[in-house]
Amino acid sequence: MSNSKLILVTGASGFIGAHVVAQLLEAGYRVRGTARGAKLDLLKATFGSNANFEVAPIDDVASGDFTAALQGVDAVIHLASPLAGRQSAEDGLNSAIQGTLNVLQQALKAGITKVVYTSSWATTVDPELKATWTGVMITEKDWGKTSKEELLNNPKIVENPIFVYCGTKTLAERAAWDFAKEHPELDLASINPPFVYGPPVPGIYSGTDYTSLGTNLLLYQLIAGASGRPLPVQLPPYYCHVRDAARAHILALDVPKVAVGADVEQKRFIVAGPGEILNEWAVETLLAKRPALKDRLPTLEGAPELPGKLSTVDTARAREVLGLKEYKGAEETLLETVDALLEIEKAWQ
Repeated sequence: MSNSKLILVTGASGFIGAHVVAQLLEAGYRVRGTARGAKLDLLKATFGSNANFEVAPIDDVASGDFTAALQGVDAVIHLASPLAGRQSAEDGLNSAIQGTLNVLQQALKAGITKVVYTSSWATTVDPELKATWTGVMITEKDWGKTSKEELLNNPKIVENPIFVYCGTKTLAERAAWDFAKEHPELDLASINPPFVYGPPVPGIYSGTDYTSLGTNLLLYQLIAGASGRPLPVQLPPYYCHVRDAARAHILALDVPKVAVGADVEQKRFIVAGPGEILNEWAVETLLAKRPALKDRLPTLEGAPELPGKLSTVDTARAREVLGLKEYKGAEETLLETVDALLEIEKAWQ
């Protein structure tokens, strides 16, 4: 896509969204970012000096009117999504699905057919993430099996914000692809990273405590707490550096529409860094590379066995179709994130 094109970025003030904006501007695109309230001022302060950037206030992605925001736009990158634990399960589910459909419907109404949608690797497995430990290869052809009823009524899921979030992302992405199949003029791509880590865009972060860290909270747990505490529960150790996740969205703008009659889900892309960030390995790495943190780290004594054989994620499609051939590695991602978190922590004091 020509770099002079105007791209609408929803959720532009978010962790990944701000990196998408920064990389689009660096590549010469014109960018219109949506946000609400104080986030608009943050966007202006961070990117406003660039003549190619402007903001568009949208108070509610699920019900907002995008008419003005979409005027003159060539493509949409839709990142806005409710964060885990910020809403009730039902409100978060409805917001995610309706927000996705609202953006797609209004984009088509405005004559905009190219949309890149931020989803998650978690949509390829069950909401409880059990497939992580079954020793299989997980690809874009896989889908988590869940329903609205299960997300709202299964106690094992309802009581865990991460499980609710994963199931919500599955149903929202399903709704997006169903819409694309019903509207063949739509050229949809989804970017499906696992846990995204890394430093925020300078100036965009405004949180006042650990609850505002998003997925970076999973790594912050390793350096926050009493010395000698047990390791946190091991969640899926797959990761993607935030800059790589952002780059995938921009590369997707140039991927051609699938041929008429072909499976539109060919433009579903898992993006993940090489290797894994396992808790035990992460603590060992921090002890070696950041020894000053020794008194903040969990103990490695009695570290629990992994729940099963770790499955692998297939990133071949992103490599071959997107051209995303290189990712930041596990150690670089871990250390960059922890260093950034230590700086963020200073601002809370």
